[in-house]
Amino acid sequence: MTIGLVTPYYPDKQTYNSGIANHFSILANTLAQQGHRVVVLHVRPSYGDNDNIRSQQVTPLITVLTYPITLPAYFHKLFKNKWAVLDFLLKLRCMLTTFKNLNSIIKEYQLDIIETTNYYSLCYFNLLTKKPQVPVVVRVSTTFLQIMEEYYPFKSRLQKKLGRMEIAMLKKSKYLVTHTHHHAAEMERLYGISTASFHIIPHGIPLPVLSPAPTKNSDQIEILFVGRFEYRKGIDLLLAAIPYVLEKYKKVVFKLIGTDKDNFYENTFRNQYPGYLDKIMFYGLTSSEDIKRAYAGCDIFVAPSRYESFGLIYIEAMSYGKPVIGLKAGGAMDIIKDNYNGLLAEPENVQSLVHQLSSLVENHELRKELGTNARKTVEDKFSDEELASNSIAYYQEVINKLI
Repeated sequence: MTIGLVTPYYPDKQTYNSGIANHFSILANTLAQQGHRVVVLHVRPSYGDNDNIRSQQVTPLITVLTYPITLPAYFHKLFKNKWAVLDFLLKLRCMLTTFKNLNSIIKEYQLDIIETTNYYSLCYFNLLTKKPQVPVVVRVSTTFLQIMEEYYPFKSRLQKKLGRMEIAMLKKSKYLVTHTHHHAAEMERLYGISTASFHIIPHGIPLPVLSPAPTKNSDQIEILFVGRFEYRKGIDLLLAAIPYVLEKYKKVVFKLIGTDKDNFYENTFRNQYPGYLDKIMFYGLTSSEDIKRAYAGCDIFVAPSRYESFGLIYIEAMSYGKPVIGLKAGGAMDIIKDNYNGLLAEPENVQSLVHQLSSLVENHELRKELGTNARKTVEDKFSDEELASNSIAYYQEVINKLI
């Protein structure tokens, strides 16, 4: 089978640690390992000068076609300081570029089916204005309207217009995939898109080879967080819980990895709790290799996200045999089975989060049991091979309906 993947994010020198980029990279590589041809149409904002359209034969079975998109210089002069207008026009141009090139790419590479993401709505015009030459499967993550209306105080009408265009594309799409039953239910609650419209295919990741944990102080218990420092990721809840945990347990240290705009959360914590600074480490954005080492070296992983359509960070930590803690919210509940492979805390309840962290800090055997089950969960349900096999099965089902 020859599969097209249409995405605004794909790993390159400036895009890494992106859930969408990682999904398409893992899917492309595993499909190729299973003998399928993959063509990636990577339509994204330009990185600057000398960033040109190009075709790369990454492996014998993977071709990446990159289209960096810019706006004419006079647009920037005309709409100077109007970031929402420029962002809207840039994303609109990404959609139009996809519309202009997709059918010729389908013909040239003889694609059988396409998978794209709802993010950036790249296939908006292809799905709303004409019938695509091949089926287009849309994988639905957290929508732009969810991000804006539930988590960020954006007021721009144009940004909301982008969000409504995204939902219009989803309602027009015949083939919808998402990663969890909870997210499918959320799409029905918010936008009236029936849960029956969704085929559930969880994300998958390559399984790391487990090796002995790095040497460290045997009495020290390391708790790891990975994610952007933002409200949706629950970083405020974690930072509120940390002093309670450190007050009870002198052997605990926290390692926090992720971007923190203007170091706002870090500086706030440092000012409020100067007595705990030797027990909490802020690492900012680090390389994927550093993150892998952090997963391997921690004892407990925690990410109290208020909402995740899936939560790739959980299965990444679980793949290293680590017990994980999340909230009873969103896709995390499809991954974390309470008291089996991790623990779930109550949403918006700092003391519940403290209680679950304390339960794992105090009980080495529980950490070991949940960690073992966490690894088995990923092996059984969330491996890259499962992702590719489940995707191919669904692609074939869609194609067979058209024959």
